[in-house]
Amino acid sequence: MKNHLYKKIVFSIMMLVMLMVINGCTNLGKQNQAAEETNGKEDRVTMDEFNAMLQKEDSKVRDVFEFINKKIAAVTPQNASIMLDALENKQKTVMVKMKDTYEADSIQLKMAKYFKGDLRDSALHEIQDQDIRELLLETRSNGFKVETAEGFYFPVIDYSLYKQYRANVTPDIAAYMDIMAVESNITPAKDAGLMISWEEIMKRGISQEQFLQEYKDSPKAADVEKLLKNYLIFALYGTNNTPLFQYENKQMVPAAKEIYQKFTWNGSGRFSKVMAEYLILIKNNKYRLTQEVDEYRKKVIQEFQ
Repeated sequence: MKNHLYKKIVFSIMMLVMLMVINGCTNLGKQNQAAEETNGKEDRVTMDEFNAMLQKEDSKVRDVFEFINKKIAAVTPQNASIMLDALENKQKTVMVKMKDTYEADSIQLKMAKYFKGDLRDSALHEIQDQDIRELLLETRSNGFKVETAEGFYFPVIDYSLYKQYRANVTPDIAAYMDIMAVESNITPAKDAGLMISWEEIMKRGISQEQFLQEYKDSPKAADVEKLLKNYLIFALYGTNNTPLFQYENKQMVPAAKEIYQKFTWNGSGRFSKVMAEYLILIKNNKYRLTQEVDEYRKKVIQEFQ
């Protein structure tokens, strides 16, 4: 009798504990659901506000930056990525307009005289010409930096500013930011000459190739594809002032030859495959620019779409 009573008591206690656990899980589930609904609503409201701001005729790039800085944590990685895509597109639109301003001969002359490559406040305040000072302030506020090519000054997007949002976006957009920040930091070519080493050309090309393999369905895949084609041209040709083959004797330049010989092409992407074939072809032609080598590189560039 006592044993039976004891079993009933134990059973009752176990049932009570189970009910408490179930009730606790139910409450937790309701709390999580409520939190998700709240977050989802905040996400939608934030995106509505963002889109409304973009549609304003007087909206500026700095307004987009400010909005993103304040609200990016309130949206999903997918919507954060949409925000940054919109920012990039707006910058591209504004950049076209600003280039028109930069192209004026008077501005180019003043830029050469006053601009020292520094957009910090201390440097800009020292510029005596008001037009140039205001133009450079506007350039910076739009998230641009100033590049030069053959003595010509023009604005470009400073992608290093995007890296602060890396943790908020989807993996493909984070990887895209990394690629573009590298481009923004050191441009690959300027004044018809390479600004980076032959080895860096290979590394960047492989990085872009890996992006396309891993994120082939990314909305940024087409942009990276275009960038990779530029790097394939650099790798196959060099540039006018930094050619892969010397003009005098058609021999491969020693610096490039050293890099190409030691580089391992074990990737499965198109860039790696082309370069592996190209290296074998060059070697078979004793590292000279022959008609066979030239025809090969023309063919692969034409097919690389």
